Amino acid sequence: MTNLPELEAARRLGCARERFGLAGAPAYVPLAGDIGARRYFRQKAAGRSSTLLVLYPQPASAAQANWASVGAALAAAGVRVPALHADAPDLGVALIEDLGDRDLAIDLAEAPIENRSRLLDEAEDLLLSVRSISRVAAARNSAFDAEFFAAELDHTRHWALEKGGREPLGAPRAADWQELARDLARAAADPRATGDPVPTHRDYHANNLMRAPGGQLAAIDFQDLRLGPPDYDPVSLRFERAAEAVASDAAAYSEPVLLQRAWKVLGTFEKMMLMGRPFYRPHREAARRVIRRHTAPGGPFAPLLAFL
Repeated sequence: MTNLPELEAARRLGCARERFGLAGAPAYVPLAGDIGARRYFRQKAAGRSSTLLVLYPQPASAAQANWASVGAALAAAGVRVPALHADAPDLGVALIEDLGDRDLAIDLAEAPIENRSRLLDEAEDLLLSVRSISRVAAARNSAFDAEFFAAELDHTRHWALEKGGREPLGAPRAADWQELARDLARAAADPRATGDPVPTHRDYHANNLMRAPGGQLAAIDFQDLRLGPPDYDPVSLRFERAAEAVASDAAAYSEPVLLQRAWKVLGTFEKMMLMGRPFYRPHREAARRVIRRHTAPGGPFAPLLAFL
């Protein structure tokens, strides 16, 4: 650890280990993270199963408070989530249950082809409990609306279409994208077409569903839960990352919700690749396939295909 951020991370983790009674425990081991800014460290201690130290970018963050509050609400609703063993918001560190390394993506990869749809059905059934949490917990974060969805598509334009600002769109194409993206955002957020908002995990894909030691599926990364279209979590589950290769009936879900999510994650994956993380290439390609495959020919969103 040579630069200031790493030194600060080590300082905060060291203080947290002392507070959590882990000062004499073996050294923690960093784990590979996903897109988020939090960092995870596996912590072993004598006489107990391993736990995870979670390091947030800043102390006293809304994300840390949301994780604790939303996690408690999900657990009360019967959703398996990692237990919160100790929390130090002033340090930006928490100690949580270690659910291991097996996620739904591994289940899907190892299951016979004929069993993969059943695994996705199991994960979608879990959403019934997610949606039963209190509205107070679901309202900690701002609900999805047209403005929120449009801002996500602005992010996609910047990273996927303009290569992080290196290749700006010309004025005519920029105006076309703006109009088409706003139309898609409004359609995805319109409850008259998509249904009344429900508690929505917001990032409900196979890598955020862990196979807990007892065999249950457990949800992680739920701190951004908010009210959103009923189809948002199901299309995230079925049409991105590992699950994209499993046949699902797109006609059973809202086209604008499916496409807004697919365009949104395309921007996220392009950003990760531009930041030197080629691990996201297969996910990027999956998002592109989903957009091409599930945009209705001649429909209102077909002109967006020209931007691929």
